[in-house]
Amino acid sequence: MTESPRTGPLKGVVIGAGDRGANAYVPLLLERPELGSIVAVAERNPERRAAFAKQHGLEAGACFAKASELLAKPRLADFALIATPDPHHVEPALGALERGYHVLLEKPMAVNEPDCEALVEASERSGKLLQICHVLRYAPLYQALKQAIDAGEIGDIVTIQHSENVSYWHYAHSYCRGNWRNRTASSPMILAKSCHDLDLLYWLCGAQPVRLTSIERPTELREANAPTDAPSYCIEGCPHAETCPYDAVSMYRHLTPLLLDLHKKNGPGVNDDPSSDIPRAANWKGWPVSAITEDPSPKGVDRALRETRYGRCVYRVGDNDQPSSQQVGVQFANGVNASFTMHSTSHREGRETRIDGTRGTLVAGFYNTEQHATLHDHKTGRMRELTLDSSAGRHGGADPRLFEDFLGAVRSGRTPETSAGESVWSHRMAFAADRCARQGVVARWGSALESLTGHE
Repeated sequence: MTESPRTGPLKGVVIGAGDRGANAYVPLLLERPELGSIVAVAERNPERRAAFAKQHGLEAGACFAKASELLAKPRLADFALIATPDPHHVEPALGALERGYHVLLEKPMAVNEPDCEALVEASERSGKLLQICHVLRYAPLYQALKQAIDAGEIGDIVTIQHSENVSYWHYAHSYCRGNWRNRTASSPMILAKSCHDLDLLYWLCGAQPVRLTSIERPTELREANAPTDAPSYCIEGCPHAETCPYDAVSMYRHLTPLLLDLHKKNGPGVNDDPSSDIPRAANWKGWPVSAITEDPSPKGVDRALRETRYGRCVYRVGDNDQPSSQQVGVQFANGVNASFTMHSTSHREGRETRIDGTRGTLVAGFYNTEQHATLHDHKTGRMRELTLDSSAGRHGGADPRLFEDFLGAVRSGRTPETSAGESVWSHRMAFAADRCARQGVVARWGSALESLTGHE
Protein backbone atom coordinates (compact mmCIF):
# COMPACT_ATOMS: atom_id res chain seq x y z
CA MET A 1 0.00 0.00 0.00
CA THR A 2 1.46 3.34 -1.02
CA GLU A 3 -0.59 6.38 -0.04
CA SER A 4 0.27 9.79 1.32
CA PRO A 5 0.46 9.94 5.12
CA ARG A 6 -2.69 11.08 6.90
CA THR A 7 -2.89 13.43 9.84
CA GLY A 8 -5.58 13.68 12.49
CA PRO A 9 -8.13 11.11 13.67
CA LEU A 10 -9.44 8.58 11.17
CA LYS A 11 -13.09 7.87 10.44
CA GLY A 12 -14.49 4.37 10.15
CA VAL A 13 -17.68 2.44 9.45
CA VAL A 14 -18.64 -0.92 10.93
CA ILE A 15 -20.44 -3.59 8.92
CA GLY A 16 -21.67 -6.27 11.30
CA ALA A 17 -22.03 -5.09 14.91
CA GLY A 18 -22.11 -8.45 16.64
CA ASP A 19 -19.65 -9.49 19.32
CA ARG A 20 -16.50 -9.01 17.24
CA GLY A 21 -17.71 -5.97 15.35
CA ALA A 22 -18.90 -4.15 18.46
CA ASN A 23 -16.63 -5.39 21.23
CA ALA A 24 -13.27 -6.57 19.91
CA TYR A 25 -11.71 -3.54 18.22
CA VAL A 26 -13.71 -0.31 18.13
CA PRO A 27 -13.88 0.16 21.94
CA LEU A 28 -10.27 1.34 21.53
CA LEU A 29 -11.63 4.45 19.79
CA LEU A 30 -13.85 5.25 22.76
CA GLU A 31 -10.81 5.01 25.04
CA ARG A 32 -8.51 6.92 22.69
CA PRO A 33 -10.59 9.25 20.51
CA GLU A 34 -7.44 10.84 19.13
CA LEU A 35 -7.08 7.69 16.99
CA GLY A 36 -10.44 8.04 15.30
CA SER A 37 -14.18 7.48 15.50
CA ILE A 38 -16.96 5.40 14.00
CA VAL A 39 -19.36 7.41 11.85
CA ALA A 40 -21.79 4.77 10.54
CA VAL A 41 -22.92 1.18 11.11
CA ALA A 42 -24.69 -1.52 9.12
CA GLU A 43 -26.25 -4.27 11.26
CA ARG A 44 -29.30 -6.35 10.41
CA ASN A 45 -30.30 -6.97 14.05
CA PRO A 46 -32.21 -3.85 15.17
CA GLU A 47 -31.37 -4.27 18.86
CA ARG A 48 -27.66 -4.60 18.18
CA ARG A 49 -27.81 -1.72 15.74
CA ALA A 50 -29.49 0.54 18.29
CA ALA A 51 -27.07 -0.43 21.06
CA PHE A 52 -24.06 0.25 18.81
CA ALA A 53 -25.49 3.60 17.70
CA LYS A 54 -26.01 4.67 21.30
CA GLN A 55 -22.48 3.64 22.26
CA HIS A 56 -20.90 5.63 19.42
CA GLY A 57 -23.34 8.53 19.31
CA LEU A 58 -24.67 7.83 15.82
CA GLU A 59 -27.74 9.54 14.40
CA ALA A 60 -30.48 7.51 12.72
CA GLY A 61 -29.26 8.52 9.28
CA ALA A 62 -25.91 6.86 9.96
CA CYS A 63 -27.46 3.49 10.82
CA PHE A 64 -28.33 0.92 8.17
CA ALA A 65 -29.91 -2.53 8.20
CA LYS A 66 -27.89 -3.75 5.21
CA ALA A 67 -24.29 -3.31 4.15
CA SER A 68 -25.45 -2.55 0.61
CA GLU A 69 -27.36 0.49 1.92
CA LEU A 70 -24.28 1.89 3.63
CA LEU A 71 -22.03 1.19 0.66
CA ALA A 72 -24.50 2.82 -1.74
CA LYS A 73 -23.69 6.14 -0.09
CA PRO A 74 -20.71 8.26 -1.11
CA ARG A 75 -17.66 7.13 0.85
CA LEU A 76 -18.27 8.11 4.47
CA ALA A 77 -14.94 7.28 6.08
CA ASP A 78 -11.34 6.15 5.71
CA PHE A 79 -11.86 2.50 6.62
CA ALA A 80 -14.47 -0.22 7.02
CA LEU A 81 -14.42 -2.89 9.70
CA ILE A 82 -16.33 -5.92 8.41
CA ALA A 83 -17.42 -8.53 10.95
CA THR A 84 -20.42 -10.17 9.32
CA PRO A 85 -21.03 -13.96 9.50
CA ASP A 86 -18.41 -16.04 7.68
CA PRO A 87 -20.37 -16.69 4.44
CA HIS A 88 -21.12 -12.97 4.10
CA HIS A 89 -17.62 -11.45 4.12
CA VAL A 90 -16.88 -11.22 0.42
CA GLU A 91 -19.61 -8.98 -0.98
CA PRO A 92 -19.24 -6.12 1.54
CA ALA A 93 -15.44 -6.38 1.47
CA LEU A 94 -15.34 -6.13 -2.32
CA GLY A 95 -17.86 -3.30 -2.23
CA ALA A 96 -15.90 -1.37 0.39
CA LEU A 97 -12.62 -1.74 -1.51
CA GLU A 98 -14.25 -0.61 -4.76
CA ARG A 99 -15.64 2.48 -3.00
CA GLY A 100 -12.25 3.48 -1.67
CA TYR A 101 -12.32 2.18 1.91
CA HIS A 102 -9.38 0.47 3.54
CA VAL A 103 -10.76 -2.76 4.99
CA LEU A 104 -10.19 -4.66 8.21
CA LEU A 105 -11.92 -8.01 7.70
CA GLU A 106 -12.66 -10.66 10.29
CA LYS A 107 -11.31 -14.10 9.61
CA PRO A 108 -11.90 -16.20 7.64
CA MET A 109 -11.59 -13.85 4.71
CA ALA A 110 -13.88 -16.11 2.64
CA VAL A 111 -15.24 -19.65 2.74
CA ASN A 112 -13.71 -20.80 -0.56
CA GLU A 113 -10.36 -20.32 -2.22
CA PRO A 114 -11.47 -18.43 -5.37
CA ASP A 115 -13.15 -15.78 -3.22
CA CYS A 116 -9.99 -15.42 -1.13
CA GLU A 117 -7.97 -14.85 -4.29
CA ALA A 118 -10.59 -12.36 -5.55
CA LEU A 119 -10.26 -10.32 -2.36
CA VAL A 120 -6.47 -10.16 -2.65
CA GLU A 121 -6.76 -9.08 -6.28
CA ALA A 122 -9.38 -6.43 -5.39
CA SER A 123 -7.09 -4.97 -2.75
CA GLU A 124 -4.19 -4.79 -5.18
CA ARG A 125 -6.37 -3.33 -7.91
CA SER A 126 -7.88 -0.65 -5.68
CA GLY A 127 -4.63 0.24 -3.94
CA LYS A 128 -6.42 -0.03 -0.61
CA LEU A 129 -5.28 -2.02 2.40
CA LEU A 130 -7.08 -5.26 3.13
CA GLN A 131 -6.02 -6.74 6.45
CA ILE A 132 -7.43 -9.95 7.91
CA CYS A 133 -7.91 -10.17 11.68
CA HIS A 134 -5.20 -12.74 12.40
CA VAL A 135 -4.94 -11.40 15.93
CA LEU A 136 -2.59 -14.04 17.31
CA ARG A 137 0.33 -12.42 15.49
CA TYR A 138 -0.21 -9.50 17.87
CA ALA A 139 -0.40 -11.53 21.07
CA PRO A 140 2.63 -10.82 23.28
CA LEU A 141 3.28 -14.55 23.70
CA TYR A 142 3.58 -15.29 20.00
CA GLN A 143 5.50 -12.10 19.33
CA ALA A 144 8.03 -13.23 21.96
CA LEU A 145 8.34 -16.63 20.24
CA LYS A 146 8.84 -14.96 16.87
CA GLN A 147 11.51 -12.63 18.26
CA ALA A 148 13.43 -15.55 19.81
CA ILE A 149 13.27 -17.47 16.53
CA ASP A 150 14.35 -14.52 14.40
CA ALA A 151 17.22 -13.81 16.80
CA GLY A 152 18.53 -17.34 16.21
CA GLU A 153 18.16 -18.37 19.85
CA ILE A 154 17.05 -21.92 18.98
CA GLY A 155 19.03 -22.21 15.75
CA ASP A 156 17.22 -23.49 12.67
CA ILE A 157 13.70 -24.76 13.31
CA VAL A 158 13.30 -28.48 12.70
CA THR A 159 9.79 -29.19 13.98
CA ILE A 160 6.77 -27.33 15.32
CA GLN A 161 4.08 -29.08 17.36
CA HIS A 162 1.04 -26.92 17.94
CA SER A 163 -2.43 -27.68 19.29
CA GLU A 164 -5.65 -25.78 19.70
CA ASN A 165 -7.40 -27.29 22.68
CA VAL A 166 -11.04 -26.33 22.24
CA SER A 167 -12.89 -26.93 25.50
CA TYR A 168 -15.78 -29.39 25.48
CA TRP A 169 -18.29 -26.66 26.31
CA HIS A 170 -16.97 -24.19 23.70
CA TYR A 171 -17.26 -26.88 21.04
CA ALA A 172 -20.81 -27.60 22.12
CA HIS A 173 -21.69 -23.90 22.07
CA SER A 174 -20.11 -22.79 18.78
CA TYR A 175 -19.61 -25.92 16.70
CA CYS A 176 -22.56 -28.09 17.68
CA ARG A 177 -25.38 -25.77 18.73
CA GLY A 178 -24.00 -22.54 17.25
CA ASN A 179 -23.55 -20.71 13.98
CA TRP A 180 -20.57 -22.84 12.91
CA ARG A 181 -22.22 -26.23 13.52
CA ASN A 182 -22.43 -27.15 9.83
CA ARG A 183 -19.40 -26.84 7.59
CA THR A 184 -21.45 -26.41 4.41
CA ALA A 185 -23.74 -23.72 5.81
CA SER A 186 -20.89 -21.78 7.45
CA SER A 187 -17.32 -23.01 6.96
CA PRO A 188 -15.17 -25.96 8.06
CA MET A 189 -14.03 -25.73 11.67
CA ILE A 190 -10.40 -26.03 10.54
CA LEU A 191 -10.98 -22.73 8.70
CA ALA A 192 -13.39 -20.93 11.04
CA LYS A 193 -11.53 -21.74 14.26
CA SER A 194 -8.02 -22.62 13.20
CA CYS A 195 -6.95 -20.41 10.31
CA HIS A 196 -5.39 -18.44 13.21
CA ASP A 197 -3.22 -21.45 14.03
CA LEU A 198 -2.28 -22.24 10.45
CA ASP A 199 -1.26 -18.60 10.05
CA LEU A 200 0.92 -18.93 13.15
CA LEU A 201 2.71 -21.96 11.67
CA TYR A 202 3.32 -20.09 8.40
CA TRP A 203 4.52 -16.96 10.23
CA LEU A 204 6.73 -18.67 12.82
CA CYS A 205 8.55 -20.94 10.39
CA GLY A 206 8.94 -18.17 7.81
CA ALA A 207 8.25 -20.13 4.63
CA GLN A 208 5.41 -21.28 2.40
CA PRO A 209 3.95 -24.80 2.60
CA VAL A 210 4.79 -27.38 -0.04
CA ARG A 211 3.00 -30.51 1.23
CA LEU A 212 0.04 -31.14 3.57
CA THR A 213 -1.85 -34.12 4.95
CA SER A 214 -4.84 -34.31 7.28
CA ILE A 215 -7.13 -36.76 9.06
CA GLU A 216 -10.24 -36.13 11.17
CA ARG A 217 -12.62 -37.86 13.58
CA PRO A 218 -16.39 -37.31 13.14
CA THR A 219 -18.30 -35.76 16.00
CA GLU A 220 -19.73 -38.02 18.68
CA LEU A 221 -22.43 -35.44 19.47
CA ARG A 222 -25.17 -36.91 17.30
CA GLU A 223 -28.56 -38.56 17.70
CA ALA A 224 -27.19 -42.10 17.75
CA ASN A 225 -25.40 -41.34 21.02
CA ALA A 226 -28.25 -39.49 22.76
CA PRO A 227 -29.60 -41.03 25.99
CA THR A 228 -33.01 -42.48 25.18
CA ASP A 229 -34.70 -40.65 28.07
CA ALA A 230 -33.15 -37.23 27.40
CA PRO A 231 -35.65 -34.52 26.39
CA SER A 232 -35.20 -32.39 23.28
CA TYR A 233 -34.36 -29.34 25.44
CA CYS A 234 -32.19 -29.52 28.55
CA ILE A 235 -34.40 -27.10 30.48
CA GLU A 236 -37.31 -29.55 30.25
CA GLY A 237 -35.73 -31.55 33.04
CA CYS A 238 -33.09 -33.93 31.75
CA PRO A 239 -32.40 -36.86 34.12
CA HIS A 240 -28.73 -36.68 33.09
CA ALA A 241 -28.23 -33.00 33.95
CA GLU A 242 -26.05 -33.75 36.97
CA THR A 243 -23.56 -35.80 34.95
CA CYS A 244 -23.75 -34.38 31.41
CA PRO A 245 -20.93 -31.85 30.76
CA TYR A 246 -22.97 -30.34 27.92
CA ASP A 247 -26.05 -29.42 29.99
CA ALA A 248 -27.32 -26.15 28.52
CA VAL A 249 -28.87 -24.92 31.77
CA SER A 250 -25.53 -25.17 33.55
CA MET A 251 -23.75 -23.64 30.56
CA TYR A 252 -25.90 -20.54 30.08
CA ARG A 253 -27.94 -19.97 33.21
CA HIS A 254 -25.13 -20.63 35.69
CA LEU A 255 -22.06 -20.30 33.40
CA THR A 256 -20.44 -23.12 35.35
CA PRO A 257 -18.21 -24.46 32.52
CA LEU A 258 -16.92 -20.98 31.64
CA LEU A 259 -16.21 -20.05 35.25
CA LEU A 260 -14.48 -23.36 35.92
CA ASP A 261 -12.30 -22.78 32.86
CA LEU A 262 -11.36 -19.27 33.95
CA HIS A 263 -10.26 -20.58 37.35
CA LYS A 264 -7.98 -23.29 36.02
CA LYS A 265 -4.24 -22.82 36.45
CA ASN A 266 -1.22 -24.92 35.63
CA GLY A 267 0.63 -26.90 38.23
CA PRO A 268 0.12 -29.90 40.52
CA GLY A 269 -2.43 -29.67 43.29
CA VAL A 270 -4.16 -26.66 41.75
CA ASN A 271 -7.94 -26.68 41.33
CA ASP A 272 -8.60 -29.95 43.12
CA ASP A 273 -12.14 -28.68 43.61
CA PRO A 274 -12.51 -25.40 41.72
CA SER A 275 -16.30 -25.52 41.96
CA SER A 276 -16.06 -24.80 45.67
CA ASP A 277 -15.05 -21.17 45.30
CA ILE A 278 -16.02 -19.92 41.85
CA PRO A 279 -18.32 -16.91 41.79
CA ARG A 280 -21.90 -17.29 40.66
CA ALA A 281 -23.09 -15.57 37.49
CA ALA A 282 -25.83 -12.96 37.74
CA ASN A 283 -27.08 -11.10 34.65
CA TRP A 284 -23.90 -11.86 32.76
CA LYS A 285 -24.02 -9.87 29.53
CA GLY A 286 -20.92 -11.19 27.79
CA TRP A 287 -20.16 -14.21 25.64
CA PRO A 288 -21.51 -16.91 25.47
CA VAL A 289 -24.80 -15.50 26.80
CA SER A 290 -24.60 -12.62 24.31
CA ALA A 291 -24.63 -15.19 21.51
CA ILE A 292 -27.94 -16.75 22.51
CA THR A 293 -30.06 -13.75 23.53
CA GLU A 294 -30.19 -9.95 23.52
CA ASP A 295 -31.83 -10.16 26.97
CA PRO A 296 -29.28 -11.43 29.55
CA SER A 297 -31.79 -11.43 32.41
CA PRO A 298 -32.75 -14.81 33.93
CA LYS A 299 -36.05 -14.66 32.03
CA GLY A 300 -34.28 -13.86 28.78
CA VAL A 301 -31.78 -16.70 29.19
CA ASP A 302 -34.51 -19.19 30.10
CA ARG A 303 -36.51 -18.11 27.06
CA ALA A 304 -33.50 -18.81 24.85
CA LEU A 305 -33.04 -22.20 26.53
CA ARG A 306 -36.65 -23.10 25.65
CA GLU A 307 -36.89 -21.59 22.18
CA THR A 308 -33.48 -21.66 20.47
CA ARG A 309 -31.11 -24.40 19.39
CA TYR A 310 -28.71 -23.35 22.17
CA GLY A 311 -31.07 -25.02 24.62
CA ARG A 312 -31.32 -28.28 22.67
CA CYS A 313 -29.86 -31.55 23.84
CA VAL A 314 -26.37 -31.43 22.38
CA TYR A 315 -26.88 -34.88 20.84
CA ARG A 316 -30.10 -33.83 19.12
CA VAL A 317 -29.20 -30.65 17.26
CA GLY A 318 -29.47 -32.63 14.05
CA ASP A 319 -27.49 -30.75 11.38
CA ASN A 320 -24.08 -30.45 13.08
CA ASP A 321 -21.19 -32.10 11.25
CA GLN A 322 -17.98 -30.38 12.43
CA PRO A 323 -15.27 -32.91 13.36
CA SER A 324 -14.46 -33.77 16.93
CA SER A 325 -10.73 -33.84 16.18
CA GLN A 326 -8.48 -33.04 13.24
CA GLN A 327 -4.75 -33.45 12.73
CA VAL A 328 -2.78 -31.60 10.05
CA GLY A 329 0.80 -32.26 8.97
CA VAL A 330 2.62 -29.59 6.95
CA GLN A 331 6.05 -29.53 5.35
CA PHE A 332 7.33 -26.05 4.53
CA ALA A 333 9.72 -24.96 1.79
CA ASN A 334 12.57 -24.39 4.27
CA GLY A 335 12.35 -27.97 5.54
CA VAL A 336 10.36 -27.31 8.71
CA ASN A 337 7.92 -30.09 9.57
CA ALA A 338 4.87 -28.93 11.51
CA SER A 339 2.00 -30.80 13.10
CA PHE A 340 -1.23 -29.20 14.22
CA THR A 341 -4.01 -30.75 16.30
CA MET A 342 -7.44 -29.21 16.73
CA HIS A 343 -9.74 -31.07 19.09
CA SER A 344 -12.99 -30.50 20.92
CA THR A 345 -12.74 -32.25 24.28
CA SER A 346 -10.20 -30.28 26.27
CA HIS A 347 -10.65 -29.69 29.99
CA ARG A 348 -9.32 -26.18 29.41
CA GLU A 349 -9.52 -23.71 26.56
CA GLY A 350 -6.13 -22.82 25.16
CA ARG A 351 -3.26 -23.39 22.79
CA GLU A 352 0.06 -25.16 23.36
CA THR A 353 3.18 -24.87 21.24
CA ARG A 354 6.54 -26.62 21.11
CA ILE A 355 9.22 -25.49 18.65
CA ASP A 356 12.41 -27.56 18.40
CA GLY A 357 15.48 -26.15 16.72
CA THR A 358 19.11 -27.14 16.20
CA ARG A 359 20.23 -25.11 19.24
CA GLY A 360 17.24 -25.04 21.55
CA THR A 361 13.55 -25.60 22.25
CA LEU A 362 10.65 -23.23 22.91
CA VAL A 363 7.64 -24.43 24.92
CA ALA A 364 4.61 -22.18 25.33
CA GLY A 365 1.06 -22.14 26.65
CA PHE A 366 -1.65 -19.66 25.73
CA TYR A 367 -4.78 -19.72 27.90
CA ASN A 368 -7.66 -17.43 28.84
CA THR A 369 -6.07 -16.36 32.10
CA GLU A 370 -2.34 -16.94 31.59
CA GLN A 371 0.36 -17.13 28.95
CA HIS A 372 3.90 -18.41 29.39
CA ALA A 373 6.89 -19.38 27.27
CA THR A 374 10.17 -21.08 28.17
CA LEU A 375 13.37 -21.33 26.15
CA HIS A 376 15.62 -24.38 26.74
CA ASP A 377 19.21 -24.07 25.49
CA HIS A 378 20.77 -27.32 24.21
CA LYS A 379 24.41 -26.47 24.91
CA THR A 380 24.15 -25.12 28.44
CA GLY A 381 21.03 -26.93 29.61
CA ARG A 382 19.75 -23.63 30.93
CA MET A 383 16.16 -22.54 30.67
CA ARG A 384 14.62 -19.11 30.96
CA GLU A 385 11.14 -17.68 30.89
CA LEU A 386 10.53 -15.24 28.06
CA THR A 387 9.39 -11.81 29.14
CA LEU A 388 5.92 -10.98 27.86
CA ASP A 389 4.25 -7.61 27.54
CA SER A 390 0.88 -7.10 29.21
CA SER A 391 -1.42 -9.86 27.99
CA ALA A 392 -4.73 -8.91 29.59
CA GLY A 393 -7.89 -9.03 27.51
CA ARG A 394 -9.17 -11.06 24.60
CA HIS A 395 -6.63 -13.12 22.69
CA GLY A 396 -4.01 -12.20 25.27
CA GLY A 397 -4.45 -8.50 24.63
CA ALA A 398 -4.01 -8.88 20.86
CA ASP A 399 -7.31 -7.40 19.62
CA PRO A 400 -6.59 -3.71 20.34
CA ARG A 401 -2.97 -4.16 19.23
CA LEU A 402 -4.09 -5.39 15.83
CA PHE A 403 -6.59 -2.55 15.46
CA GLU A 404 -4.04 0.09 16.40
CA ASP A 405 -1.55 -1.36 13.89
CA PHE A 406 -4.24 -1.29 11.20
CA LEU A 407 -5.05 2.35 11.97
CA GLY A 408 -1.36 3.20 11.89
CA ALA A 409 -1.00 1.55 8.50
CA VAL A 410 -3.99 3.44 7.11
CA ARG A 411 -2.65 6.71 8.47
CA SER A 412 0.95 6.29 7.29
CA GLY A 413 0.60 4.18 4.15
CA ARG A 414 2.95 1.51 5.49
CA THR A 415 2.36 -2.25 5.44
CA PRO A 416 0.93 -3.69 8.69
CA GLU A 417 2.14 -6.83 10.47
CA THR A 418 0.11 -8.95 8.05
CA SER A 419 -1.78 -8.34 4.82
CA ALA A 420 -4.36 -10.27 2.83
CA GLY A 421 -1.61 -11.57 0.58
CA GLU A 422 0.02 -13.17 3.62
CA SER A 423 -3.22 -14.30 5.24
CA VAL A 424 -4.37 -16.16 2.17
CA TRP A 425 -1.78 -18.89 2.84
CA SER A 426 -3.47 -19.94 6.08
CA HIS A 427 -6.74 -20.21 4.16
CA ARG A 428 -5.13 -22.28 1.41
CA MET A 429 -3.86 -24.66 4.08
CA ALA A 430 -7.29 -24.84 5.73
CA PHE A 431 -9.07 -25.63 2.46
CA ALA A 432 -6.41 -28.22 1.69
CA ALA A 433 -6.75 -29.81 5.13
CA ASP A 434 -10.52 -30.08 4.77
CA ARG A 435 -10.15 -31.63 1.33
CA CYS A 436 -7.40 -34.03 2.41
CA ALA A 437 -9.34 -35.22 5.45
CA ARG A 438 -12.51 -35.82 3.43
CA GLN A 439 -10.88 -37.46 0.41
CA GLY A 440 -7.79 -39.12 1.88
CA VAL A 441 -5.41 -37.27 -0.46
CA VAL A 442 -2.19 -35.30 -0.07
CA ALA A 443 -1.98 -31.62 -1.05
CA ARG A 444 1.06 -30.13 -2.74
CA TRP A 445 1.92 -26.61 -3.81
CA GLY A 446 4.35 -25.59 -6.50
CA SER A 447 5.57 -22.02 -6.76
CA ALA A 448 4.57 -19.34 -4.29
CA LEU A 449 1.77 -18.13 -6.56
CA GLU A 450 0.10 -21.49 -7.21
CA SER A 451 -3.03 -22.64 -5.38
CA LEU A 452 -3.84 -26.18 -4.29
CA THR A 453 -3.10 -28.52 -7.17
CA GLY A 454 -1.64 -31.69 -5.71
CA HIS A 455 -3.00 -35.09 -4.92
CA GLU A 456 -1.70 -38.58 -4.34
